Amino acid sequence: MRVLFSLLLGVAFAQAGVYEDPKAAAYYAEHKDFFHFATPADLPKDLVWHDGSDQKEFADARAVRGGTLHQFTAGTPPTLRRVGPNANNSFRGELYDNNDFGLLSSHPNTDETIPALATSWAMSPDGMTAYFRLDPAAKFTDGQPITADDFFYTFYFHRSPWAKADWYVDFYTREWGGITKYDDHTLSIKAPRKRPYQLEQLGELRPAPRDFFKDFGPNYEKLYNDRFQPTTGPYFVGPAGFQREKSVTLTRVKDWWGDHRRFFRHRYNPDVIEYGVIREIDSAYASLLNGELDFLPIMMPRYWYGTNEKKAYLNGYLTKAQFFNDIPRPPYGLYVNTQKPLLSDLDVRVGLQHATDFQRVIDGFYRGDYERLNQFSEGLGKFTEPSIRARRYSPELARAAFAKAGFTKAGDDGILMNDAGERLSFRLTFDTSDRRKYLATLVESARRCGVEYRPETLEHTTMYRKVMEKNHDIVFWAWSVSSRLPALWESHHSDNAVEKLADGRKVPKRQTNNITGIDDPELSKIIDRFREATEEDEMIRLSFQMQRRIHDNADFIPGFRVPGYRIAHWGWVKFPEGFDVRGAEDPGQYGLFWLDPKQREVDLRDFREGKVRGAPKTVIEDRWRTE
Repeated sequence: MRVLFSLLLGVAFAQAGVYEDPKAAAYYAEHKDFFHFATPADLPKDLVWHDGSDQKEFADARAVRGGTLHQFTAGTPPTLRRVGPNANNSFRGELYDNNDFGLLSSHPNTDETIPALATSWAMSPDGMTAYFRLDPAAKFTDGQPITADDFFYTFYFHRSPWAKADWYVDFYTREWGGITKYDDHTLSIKAPRKRPYQLEQLGELRPAPRDFFKDFGPNYEKLYNDRFQPTTGPYFVGPAGFQREKSVTLTRVKDWWGDHRRFFRHRYNPDVIEYGVIREIDSAYASLLNGELDFLPIMMPRYWYGTNEKKAYLNGYLTKAQFFNDIPRPPYGLYVNTQKPLLSDLDVRVGLQHATDFQRVIDGFYRGDYERLNQFSEGLGKFTEPSIRARRYSPELARAAFAKAGFTKAGDDGILMNDAGERLSFRLTFDTSDRRKYLATLVESARRCGVEYRPETLEHTTMYRKVMEKNHDIVFWAWSVSSRLPALWESHHSDNAVEKLADGRKVPKRQTNNITGIDDPELSKIIDRFREATEEDEMIRLSFQMQRRIHDNADFIPGFRVPGYRIAHWGWVKFPEGFDVRGAEDPGQYGLFWLDPKQREVDLRDFREGKVRGAPKTVIEDRWRTE
């Protein structure tokens, strides 16, 4: 039977016309319970197909193609790999997350399902299997056609130990029940269990480019380190597009397949996006004011309000825009490494919560424009526990908690000590962004509570590597959040906190998103139950329990939430009516803007000649405001 299955497998994949990894074929043969092959005649006859045609387009038909978008990055990413060590870096969104699609998408204004790689879909009557028809025109950015076989390869690749990515191994093993190919452009995916939002979760599956991975093996990490993985999106990084510590250039695919699709047309309009390395935000701001950058996030109040005094704004060339969105809020705050000495003590961590004055940072540094974050999981709608509140700054409460941990004596410098002479002194790590400028506020506030925060500022890539190796004490950080369903296994499960050595010792587990190292068996059990839940009411109840437990563990000190984004842009950058969509975290996420290169030439000439174009322009778009 295995020989026959393997022969059939070879026939099934021969049609694709790209490299077929024999190791992948053998893997499918060894897991016949998961990988299935059928014919179109085997499709259920009673399927009801949908195509999302009831949803409105959200891009602007006035958008035009062309031009080069000039942007900046504080540093090039440590790797171009999409998966594996150091791949989950801050540049990943530009390379992959905003530049790749699964079978289905979610409408950014309504949250309803719309097509992506699949042009239509259907669910089985029992809600356990989703069926998809692929767009035959869809291709990867390297020109290879996308077929059902690429979705098979996704499971082989992400489950492989060669990828060195435990999160993906777990996700692609536990969250999927099986996959069936009916022909090159028809497939079905079975769920591992009954659960709410089944279609949305199954429709997230993305293909992996088999031809690109023809050299995939034990040396994957090194061999693919500086190679851009082809995506299904409109942009790619060519061989000359990655100049380490100089620039990253994304080039648009000529005649991209999505240009003819209803929910993709009029989007992703620049032909080229250049990210030049500018290490200091002040230098990037100066480049914007000189017209060398086309737009710039100006989230910091000193830029937002300071722009009012700049010639580019006063003379009518530069527009300030504030867009309020409605998204799950990234958890900005301090992540406490509970695997470090002293920080493993819950009373110490509770004391640190009361000793860290983020409200003062919000009121002073951010001029009250930001809001206090209350917990790790905010903006998840019905899944957010509304009663949880961040612990308030209080020297009295902080010292009371420290006293429970045995820190009752003050040294000559006012820092608390225990009987063993250990001081409440911790390294507080920030990157070199503008945020480092409020380090002094946190340091001073903590000192009033008997705590020494020793400030450390690192270039972002260096900081990222340090945190992924779990070598930090306390770090300012935030994770992006892509779903309104809590996803806490990666950040808070014991599986990602520690690993056991052969001699039985536990050591911090590196290269995981559990950067607090929290190892709470009870919390892990709740997370496991949430992942296995089948009813929405049960998921909500377990979600509240997880969030309460995280609050009680005090491994995360909530910082602030940002109710939208602010940018300054030149007049040659055009935005649609309403400026952006409800779910946009930044202007590039959905690619709705476009450029007018001819206006760029005229505006820069007139600006440099001192001509006044018009009155200062500020745009406030708050139709999606929630706070």
